[in-house]
Amino acid sequence: MKKQSIILFISLLISFSVQAQRKLKQLDEEEAKKKEQYETQDDKGIFNKDKWTFGGNVGGYFFSGGGFFFAQPLAGYRVTEKTIVGTGITYMYQGINLNGKKYSANIYGPVLFVRQQVLNQLFAHIQYQPINYPRGYNSADRIWENVLYIGGGYGGSKGVYIGALYNILWMENKSFYGSPLQINFGFMF
Repeated sequence: MKKQSIILFISLLISFSVQAQRKLKQLDEEEAKKKEQYETQDDKGIFNKDKWTFGGNVGGYFFSGGGFFFAQPLAGYRVTEKTIVGTGITYMYQGINLNGKKYSANIYGPVLFVRQQVLNQLFAHIQYQPINYPRGYNSADRIWENVLYIGGGYGGSKGVYIGALYNILWMENKSFYGSPLQINFGFMF
């Protein structure tokens, strides 16, 4: 009886081991197919539409004394299956009405970014974004400020995402943004 139990136990272990190996082999084959499909797309060159991605962020708010609008269209190219390198533009408009006087500001600048898919839905993100803004409302004198964000987020390479970025060049009372932390919601398609 003891011998039969041991033989049964060993048989079950071997069975589970074989099934696990089959599953791993199946996953390896699926990953190899994905890689092969991705590599065959390289034959189409830089204009391979399957490797381009577009999206960005949009936001704003309005209050009784004014408002704020933000738009950041982005375009990226998949240099590998999990890495996107891209560029874009940031544009912001701020308007405020103080004591009967209207003040407004246009803020803008280019964007360069790299996004690396770390896990299925998690990504790491680095973004260089010089920003041009007036010294004060309605001022003709403008300033360029370097902004370098590092961070990450949740979302696939297509669809909606949420991200948290930290400006490592931020200086209190000197930087345009009031905080080094930026939370953004966006989309890529």
